[in-house]
Parts: sequence; C-alpha cells; structure tokens
Amino acid sequence: MGEAGREAIDRRAPVARALVAPLERPSYLRDLPSASGAWIPLATDADPADEVLVLLRLGGHKFSPAELHVLESAAYRMWSAVEALERANAIERLAEAGPGLAQHMDLQSTLDEAVVLLRELTGTDSAFIVSVADDILTLATHTGSDESIARRWPRTTRTMPKWDVLSTGRPYVGPRQVIAERPNETDTSPTVLCVPVMKDGAVVALLGATGHRSRSFGKTGVDIATILANYLSAAITKADLYRSLMQRERELRRRAASDPLTGLANRTQLGQQIAVALASAGENAVGLLFCDIDKFKAVNDLLGHEFGDELLQQVALRMRTAIRPGDVIARFGGDEFVVLVNDVHDLADVTAAARLIQRSLAAPVVIRGDRFQISASIGAVLGRPGTSASVMLRNADAAMYEAKAKGAGRIEVFDDDASHRSMDRLDLRAELAFALDRGELDIVYQPLCELKSRKIRAFEALLRWTHPERGAVVPDLFIPLAEETGVIVPIGAWVLSESCRRLSEWQRLFPQANLTMGVNISAVQLEPSSQDLLDVIVRTGVDPNDVWLEVTERMDTSGDIADQVARLRSGGVHFALDDFGMSYSSLTYLKRFPVEGIKIDRTFVAPVTNDETQRAIVQAVLALGTSLSINVIAEGIETDAQIDVLLDLGCVYGQGYLLGRPATSEESVRALRAQQ
Repeated sequence: MGEAGREAIDRRAPVARALVAPLERPSYLRDLPSASGAWIPLATDADPADEVLVLLRLGGHKFSPAELHVLESAAYRMWSAVEALERANAIERLAEAGPGLAQHMDLQSTLDEAVVLLRELTGTDSAFIVSVADDILTLATHTGSDESIARRWPRTTRTMPKWDVLSTGRPYVGPRQVIAERPNETDTSPTVLCVPVMKDGAVVALLGATGHRSRSFGKTGVDIATILANYLSAAITKADLYRSLMQRERELRRRAASDPLTGLANRTQLGQQIAVALASAGENAVGLLFCDIDKFKAVNDLLGHEFGDELLQQVALRMRTAIRPGDVIARFGGDEFVVLVNDVHDLADVTAAARLIQRSLAAPVVIRGDRFQISASIGAVLGRPGTSASVMLRNADAAMYEAKAKGAGRIEVFDDDASHRSMDRLDLRAELAFALDRGELDIVYQPLCELKSRKIRAFEALLRWTHPERGAVVPDLFIPLAEETGVIVPIGAWVLSESCRRLSEWQRLFPQANLTMGVNISAVQLEPSSQDLLDVIVRTGVDPNDVWLEVTERMDTSGDIADQVARLRSGGVHFALDDFGMSYSSLTYLKRFPVEGIKIDRTFVAPVTNDETQRAIVQAVLALGTSLSINVIAEGIETDAQIDVLLDLGCVYGQGYLLGRPATSEESVRALRAQQ
C-alpha cells in the first residue's frame, strides 16, 4: 500500500504526489516513466475501511484539489455501489440458507452450520457461538484460523467484556480484549463482532466473529449477524420443544417396554423378543409358557386390588428367579405371565422349565402377615423358525385354558384338543371374512371442524360391523382380526372407494365447503400384493389431493410399502398420523413417513383446561407442526372450555363429540346444509 496509502487511510482524506517512486506503485507498473498519483480512501464515517483507490497519471503533473474532490466523490459512489451489491448478495444468501437452520432436529448441527454461514457471508477470519446458561458462557462451536478462541472459554458473565451491552440485546463491535492474565494469547488483537441471541428477553447464546478485515465489521456485517442470530433464536426454541418431546418419548419408550407394577417385560416387548428368538433359533427351537395364576380373581376381589398387586409382585419375583438368565419373563396382563424359553430341543425341555416355575410358587406367599398357597396353570408350546409370535401366543393360551379346565396347577402342551378350543375362540375371525358380502359392514362419518368458526372442513370415515347375533362389534376387536387374516385388504378398499364416492357427491352439493375426506388404512393395504389404493381413489372421480389416509404410529411399516406410499404421494394423496403421542416412536415416525398432518390424541386434549403439563405438551406438538409445516388436529373435544384453550394455543382444527358425532351419510348432509 505504501506510505501515501497509509496516510490516506489514517487521515481519511485524499493524498496526492507529483512524483510517485517506483516502490509506491504496484509491481506491474514500476517500469513506467515518471508519474503522479492520487490515493483516495474507500471509507465513510459509518463504515471505515482499510482500502484505497489508487490512480497514476503519466508525467509529473500533480492532481489538483479540484480533481481530488471529484475523485473522492467518484470513489464514494463506487464504494457505495460495491457495498450495496455485497449487502444484497449476502442478504439474499442468508434468506435462502437461514430458514434451513431451523429444520435440524439436532441443535449442534444447527450451530455448526451457522458459524460456517456467518464466516462465509461476512468474510471474517473466524466465527464462533457461545452458549449462555446460569451466567456461564461456554464455547459451543467455532471455525476459522483464530486458534485463541477455544482458550477464551468458559467464563462468567461477570468477566465477559461488554456484557452490560450484550445483555440488553445490543451487538458489540470493537477491539478484542487482551487478557493480561493469559500470556499464552496472541499479541495481535483483531476486531471482534458479537451479537446476542435472545429468547424470552434473555441472552441464550452469543454469535461472534473475529478478523482483521475492517469491511467485515461494518453495518452490513452487523446486520447479517443480527439476522442470523434471529434465525438461531427460532432454532433454539424449536430444539427446546423437540427436547421436551424427546424426554416424553423416552418415558413412553420405558413404559412401552416394561410393566409398571412388576418391572417385567410387557406384552409389546415380549412380542418383539419372541420374534427375535425365532429368527435366531437356527437348528434349535423356542419354547413358550403361558401362565395363569389360579383363583387370583377371588383373592383380588376379596382383599382388594392393593393386596392383589402385592401378590402379583411376589409371584413375579419368584418366577424371575426360576428362569434361566437367557430367558424372558413378561406380564401379559392381569394375572397372566408368559415365559420365553430360548434354545430348546423339544417339548420336554419346555415342560421342564414349566415345572421349575411351579416349584418356585410351591411355598406359601406371605402378605401383611397372611399366608396364601398359590399355583399356576401353564400352557406350553414349541416354536421353530417360520412360526410367528402371534401363533405361538395363541396356541400357548389355548393350552393354558386346557390346563385350567383340568384343575389348578396343571401343565398342558398344545395339541389337537387345544387347537379345537382355539379355533372355537376364533369363530369371530372367520365370520369377519363374510361380513362384507353379507352387508353387515357400514360406514359412518365424523366431521373435522375449524375451531374458530366450528364449520365442517372434512370428514373421517369410520367402519362399523353389526353382527347378526352379537350385535355391534367394536372396531378395536375386529380391525386387528381383519389385519391378521388379510381380509382388511378388500374391506379397506371398499371403505376407501365408498368414502371417496360420498366425498365426490358432497363436493357437488356443497362446492363452497372445500371438503376433504380422511380414511384409516392398515400397513397390509400398502404392501405390493394389495390393491392399488391410488387407482381405487381415481376411479371414484375424486381429486386425490382431497383424500387423507390416516395411519397410526403403532402401524408396522417394516414391510415393503415404500413403492405404494411413494405412488400415493406423487398422485397427490396426503398422509396423517392418528393418535399422535400414544407411542414412544412418535417423533421417529415423522422422520421416516411422509406425514403432512398429525392428530393429537384425546388423552392429551381432555385435560388441557386444568393440567399445565398436558397443556404444555399440546403446545409443543402445535409448535412442532408449525416448524415442520404439518397440519395439527386436536381429537376428542367434548367441551367449549377445551376449544377456548386450544384456540389460545394456536390450534386451528379439531374433532370430537362436541363438534359432531359419527353420523350416517344422510345425517352428514343435513349437518352440511345447516352450516350454509
């Protein structure tokens, strides 16, 4: 730059020389004959810079004051134009990249991306982010060439320079502090830019950059860092909500895997363990014992549930000591326990394990000073690779009933007699296969409403079965049976087709209502061997964009369903997640399934008027839906007070008996006419 250039920067005024020495010129101009020169600082009072505009003129005629004035004006305009262009480019880049920061579920990934982006947009040497919690500042991430950044943290707010400025939400730009008590720091003290990241009026992080290029720390640099800090604030808020949901999910995972009374595995965990054991059995077999405590109901009814619970806990403890380390014991429900016996050769090994359990229960149980003699009826079954967990459980259950029928404390293996009894109990499943052809199935429609206006915006199709002898069969009973047998495929296709035809009819009658239809589906319906659901929808004449297929987070998506899901999505069909929050896999499900809507389960909605924790969970789910652009619907609304709270929390749509019970197609039409 030379002495003249440094003088122009220091004075912030043009400098002229009649004769410019060769060393004062750029290297590629040093061979020119004598020349005069002018050095014009590219700086303003608001945004000083360490750059100059250099002009050389052949000959020794010095630039006049008038010429310098013109050049100074031109330099300012050129500087302003460059500054405006750089600022526009940086803001545009930030507008593109900034919102993406909030899409990370992992906060650390967001912070790592943010420091790289800040350094890129401001042209600084280094960038860093410091977290602030309980008056302690801790380095979260940094990037760049400034090695001393990592040595400056942690520290307290009391020792943080300019904390009085930063704590009020204002940025700081200036020389970096030289720490006298840290002689290992570099002597050179670059400029530092520090912008607070605010959340609820408090500083939760500092976004900073260091460097020696003064242009990086002008107004544009501060504005960019401030905008980025706002994006980070939104990302941190989302991360906090996500962390809260993850904590609940971990608690649900713990509950989902164990029985709260005995600490044993529960039914869900048992099914998974049986499937794993069967898959890895190899040449060996897997045994299953279905144990029922004899006369437990009489004891429980006579002495009370607390007494009965203590009895079950002692039984569980004894049975746990009777099994081998590699085996699994689970409480299946009530007074039923199931033991998974790994690596056995034949039924003799399984019945030997059953006798050990019976011996563990032989001694009287003492509860609150009273002695009780207990026993268990046990059904045993042998399974090999290729058998399913559900079949083994069904057969062991049937054998247990056979044992109980012969008297207390018996062991029975699954045989033809037990098989006949099992088939008798499955009559309902068999009759379900003919329910559609016999006209026993019907569809009712429950409205989904806009909470503020309470107008119907959609319907959910619900399947009903009226058995000629048993009467109404609840869906929770017959839907799993339909899934097990595969009859859900034709029944599900019929429900989808009829619902879409009904939607098409209602859209013609009420074009201003902009109605859509939700239909529950099973994983079996999405498998390659099942009917093409998109074809079913298209044949009815309904726009696929008006159809929502509802799945539950308990639905098994491990099969090959990707092709049909992708085809449905590309055709315009939407997917919604029903009963959100009732399984530990809720958040994971959002990652691996193309969900565009979630329904908050009624168990969270019911207590929102008087339970702060439940209200916070609903608020967190609504915030998650907003950040992921997912529609959120509250289920099970039964009171006006619930609607008021949900509206305050920002919920737009809801469903429940207060807004409309499941109704026939004729009743649904009357409801639509009434709201016109």
